[in-house]
Amino acid sequence: MSEEWRAAVGWEGLYEVSDAGRVRSLDRAVEQRNGRIYPVRGRTLKPAAVKQHLVVGLCRNGIQSNTKVHRLVLEAFAGPAPTGMVCCHNNGDGTDNRLENLRWDTLSSNSQDTVRHGANRNANKTHCPSGHPYSPENTYSYPTGRICKSCSMGRKHARNEQRAQLKKVS
Repeated sequence: MSEEWRAAVGWEGLYEVSDAGRVRSLDRAVEQRNGRIYPVRGRTLKPAAVKQHLVVGLCRNGIQSNTKVHRLVLEAFAGPAPTGMVCCHNNGDGTDNRLENLRWDTLSSNSQDTVRHGANRNANKTHCPSGHPYSPENTYSYPTGRICKSCSMGRKHARNEQRAQLKKVS
């Protein structure tokens, strides 16, 4: 199957992006500071890994902009991001920028993906910082997280003792 290339949105005439998640520059003429114009051959760009995603440096008029590859691919092939939507990776691998692995979705759905793919560091914890297990019997669960019942009761007991000590002093 052949790779399809399209103009990178906002970078038309300078860069193209493929449905396989690659980015390339196009042949062009560049003007130097002294006014001379010289040709530059296009090439496939080598992305850098930044926080589990691939980023490429795109340049226009001497100004470089670091851009996430997954966003370039999705904008070129699926259109601009709908309001409130972010780019999500279906398989949870932020370096897999193939078109079939990308979709526009909500930030909440993207966060749920990290839990589903086992990439959420808090969801992978089995014990609280004090070493108590996160078991159903020992855990308060909330939509925003979970709390160890043993530690919570310990803090409550410590507060009550502190209040009692303050009453004795008064």
